[in-house]
Amino acid sequence: MDFRQLEYFCAISKLENFTRTAEYLHVSQPSVTKAIKALESELKLTLIDRRQKHVTLTKEGKAFLLHAEKIMKDVEDTKNDMARFQQEKLGTVHFGIPPMVEAYLFPDLFTSFKDMYPDMSLDVKEYSDSTEVLQKADKGELDFGIIFTDKLSDSDHEMLIQTDNLSLCVSPELELANKNHIEFDDLRNEQFIMQQSNTYQYQHVYERCVERGFVPNILLCTTQLKTIKQLVANRLGISVLPDFVTREETKFVRRQLTPPLMVHICLYWGKDKELNDRDERFLNFMKQYIASDEFIKNFQPVKKDQLEG
Repeated sequence: MDFRQLEYFCAISKLENFTRTAEYLHVSQPSVTKAIKALESELKLTLIDRRQKHVTLTKEGKAFLLHAEKIMKDVEDTKNDMARFQQEKLGTVHFGIPPMVEAYLFPDLFTSFKDMYPDMSLDVKEYSDSTEVLQKADKGELDFGIIFTDKLSDSDHEMLIQTDNLSLCVSPELELANKNHIEFDDLRNEQFIMQQSNTYQYQHVYERCVERGFVPNILLCTTQLKTIKQLVANRLGISVLPDFVTREETKFVRRQLTPPLMVHICLYWGKDKELNDRDERFLNFMKQYIASDEFIKNFQPVKKDQLEG
């Protein structure tokens, strides 16, 4: 019994036809037939009922399929694990980010990283929200990830990158734009344009509205930040966004919320992760990067009196 025979058997169990199976595997039909017969001969069992127009599995074949699929999955998992060791050897960091980070924080971060460590690589994946990044990191599928949170942790697997302010984004033509400081009570009759319900922005804003005794009137939820900004500019609604993604906007204005709404942007790695040399190099880079003049200039860190609000 070999891996090729198992591969052919699993394929024909799904496609139910020798010709289609051969085409799918890019081999000749006799090769498939020979492999299946050899498998049946070794097991001394009939796995496939050939009397029907479509290939069907016998009772023994169905039982064998469960084992064959498990073996195939185990082999694939083994290959992936071994490939991961090879990537670690070559210096590949598996990095997860939520949507807003990709466009506004990541380009400069990546450029600085390659300048400092030209021989290392970043395998970057974008996830829908911080919760997914946390889960992937805890499962060991990511080495590091960037998350948004309203609470700082004392854990040894999280590092603060920056604390930013969440501001109200509103068209200058709306009455709200005439106020410099806005309370959530002022937003009772407004239509909100939000990110998806599993994001930090949505949950934090929703909770603040409920605390003030009302449920926000949500016009639209979208993963596209550009869409949110354009709809705000078009006077279709308001939004609440981190300052770092809106500082250069001219189509709408930002107004301070009272009390302030803050977000902590953190680097996170798995709770059970043991840092290797490659990980330590990446952490060293991140510490230098967030202390650099360029980062501080771009991010304009929140002042202490804002935090104390």
